[in-house]
Amino acid sequence: MPAPALDYKTLAAAVAGSAAAFRLTLKLEPISPKVFPPTYEGGKYATEDRIIGGQRLPCVLLDSVPSQANRMEAALQDAWDGGLIELPVVTADFTAVQNPGVPKVTSLQAPHRVADAILRDSNLPDGTKFRQSPMGKELDQLTTGYATPLLKYAPHCLVFGMWDSTGPRGGLGVKFARAVISEIIGVNAVGGRKTSSRIDPLNIRVSSGKLYQAKDGWTLDEKNAVKVKDKAQLLGKDGKPSEANHGNVTPSISDGGFTIDYAEQSTVLSLPALRRLRFPLAGATKSDPAADAAARTYLAALGLLGATLSVEAGYDLRSRCVLRATDAIVWHLLGKPGEADAPVTLDRDGALKLYGEALAAVKKAGLPVVTDEVVLTPSADLVTLVKKSMELAAAEAGGDA
Repeated sequence: MPAPALDYKTLAAAVAGSAAAFRLTLKLEPISPKVFPPTYEGGKYATEDRIIGGQRLPCVLLDSVPSQANRMEAALQDAWDGGLIELPVVTADFTAVQNPGVPKVTSLQAPHRVADAILRDSNLPDGTKFRQSPMGKELDQLTTGYATPLLKYAPHCLVFGMWDSTGPRGGLGVKFARAVISEIIGVNAVGGRKTSSRIDPLNIRVSSGKLYQAKDGWTLDEKNAVKVKDKAQLLGKDGKPSEANHGNVTPSISDGGFTIDYAEQSTVLSLPALRRLRFPLAGATKSDPAADAAARTYLAALGLLGATLSVEAGYDLRSRCVLRATDAIVWHLLGKPGEADAPVTLDRDGALKLYGEALAAVKKAGLPVVTDEVVLTPSADLVTLVKKSMELAAAEAGGDA
């Protein structure tokens, strides 16, 4: 018998009751025979042994918890951009920088979400600094017992976590733990080798001449070179043609990539994490239990929507790391001790419908949810800083922006 589709009534009951979590476990297959995980400090891969099915197996991390959260937020950003959902979002408009690659940065994209320095250093239309505005001062009052301002302006922060380390309290700023945790590992991972080389069709040799730094790139003429203390500056370290990406690259071999039996994605939405949150109205001494329940259910629906949209977007994690789900997408509701896990299905359309119903319930409960985009303008100093950084990057690239 197929699992039933998750509906709002079931979700609300799970959140209000004593269920532990919603969990999704997906088996993934690599599209190519070998996968390349992300590298960390020193070019290392994150490898470890894990107990899977009672066996100790060598595994490698293919996508971390923070990376998965970013992918879910990107999926929500796409849905919001496409007009599929209403969602409170704070945006810094960077059109003044005149860089088409960065027209704006939203609280879904900023590294520290709504508490990010990008938004902190931006102003409301009346010129008030964001964190000194009434909105910003509301955020200064955040606690788990008063999470209403985040529900109002940036609810995804309550789902994917936030630390207000750039606000007025610095490192003592409020922290909200992630309610959604997801990661992807490669199972039975065996490290491999990678090769690299390049054949230059022009066959430019190292002995062809020294390259010097020029204002608009490089030059062979020492007279036209950039001078420092009257000395012509070599391009890069030693002025070899390779510093300008010319010439052959000697074939090399090094550690790189893994073969795996399969990959596994584990996603968990913690319901106790949501139950810790309270949503009193401004000036109220305590919150309303019914409103709290509606808000928590809304956050659960938002987390499930982000996870579902991310799964259905596919698994092109990075170059040479493309995966495909082989399992059916079935979530399991983990009830209280002694209860059997309850399987439920949730596809893209169902998740969008569930989110819409949860948002409507929050509004009906009288809680403030600002679904009109809040647009900020970066400060003049921040705009100047970005422009100077772009100019330096272009100069370091030899004039290529």
